Amino acid sequence: MTRLRQRMQEDLRLRNFSERTIRRYTEIVAEFARYFHKSPDQLSAEHVRTFLLYLLNERKLAWGTIQGARSALKFLYLRTLKQTWFDQEIIKPKVRRKLPTVWSREEVCALLDATTNTKHRALLALYYSAGLRCQEALDLKVGDIDSKRMIIHIREGKGKFPRQVMLSPKLLELLALA
Repeated sequence: MTRLRQRMQEDLRLRNFSERTIRRYTEIVAEFARYFHKSPDQLSAEHVRTFLLYLLNERKLAWGTIQGARSALKFLYLRTLKQTWFDQEIIKPKVRRKLPTVWSREEVCALLDATTNTKHRALLALYYSAGLRCQEALDLKVGDIDSKRMIIHIREGKGKFPRQVMLSPKLLELLALA
């Protein structure tokens, strides 16, 4: 492992980034270095711009992926290499936010009615009604369901942040059956 890669990983850990993010940022910086056959500390803003255009035009990656690559390179240059030019030279793309698809009552009922297994039905209802992410549902314990206050405690959601979501009476009833 190069000294620069080790330093960047240490900086990411000091900022309390997840292991998954550390691994992904490291992969992106390694790909950037391979693309130019040089160490990133020998590359400039023009190289970053060229690499991002390569990801967009030649590899045809999604905007979210390109934004992730930009974030990894920004961390490398601003935090690890202490370069001040990044924000002035590398423009941030405009983010287009999409509204989530909200299912109709009939669509939700059709989904829940499609399974005859009570446990599977309860899990699907939990996902949808509480708006849980997959890992949040997997990490959920019985003690996280507060039936008195009608709240579900999510201990470590996205970014390791805890949160609370409402528990509907119908969901509580279904969970009691499962």
